[in-house]
Amino acid sequence: MNITCLDLRDLILKMSSVVESSLQASLNREKTLEDIFALERKINDFHKIIDDSCFKYIALKAPHAKDLRTALAVMKMNSDLERMGDQAVKIKRHSQLLSNDILTLKNMALEVSLMVKNSLDSFVRSDIQLAIEVIHHDQDINLLNKDIVRGHIDQIKNNQIDFDEGYAIIKISKNLERIGDHAKNIAEDVIFLESGSDIRHNLEYKKNKD
Repeated sequence: MNITCLDLRDLILKMSSVVESSLQASLNREKTLEDIFALERKINDFHKIIDDSCFKYIALKAPHAKDLRTALAVMKMNSDLERMGDQAVKIKRHSQLLSNDILTLKNMALEVSLMVKNSLDSFVRSDIQLAIEVIHHDQDINLLNKDIVRGHIDQIKNNQIDFDEGYAIIKISKNLERIGDHAKNIAEDVIFLESGSDIRHNLEYKKNKD
């Protein structure tokens, strides 16, 4: 099999399209859990194909420099995208306990979806600056999650909301926050791919800059 870097990039982008569809469907009340499972099966199929393709590419081509970084970055992105699919399933499970759409969750989901889109766009466009913006955006998602969790814990304590529904909202918020973390990981992989620098523990990249 003659696998190239372009093949790896094409596969990961096809997988990412399914993942984005899964995330959009997870809080869509018209979509069922089985709809999400069907998308998850596609994601899992891509996960296995991409891992296998990356291993074969490295073994057969013995790539160097950016070609090697591409294969490594795609492998790591593959793992994060697969986990996003898992989070979408969890969101759909918890959302079945909600009596109505929750505006704060809808807004958080929009912000997280933007993070995911921008992380993938940074990969497509080889855009380090956009990847850095995704990393900074993660701080906003973390704050949103804390606000939602604190607010609904208080509502549960004060009997302002049913326990099961309040707990479901908290879990969905945490799942969305985890998806944001995976998007941030992809952005870090893009920076590694384009610059050769591993910035995961570099605080300068994590600070918001005006």
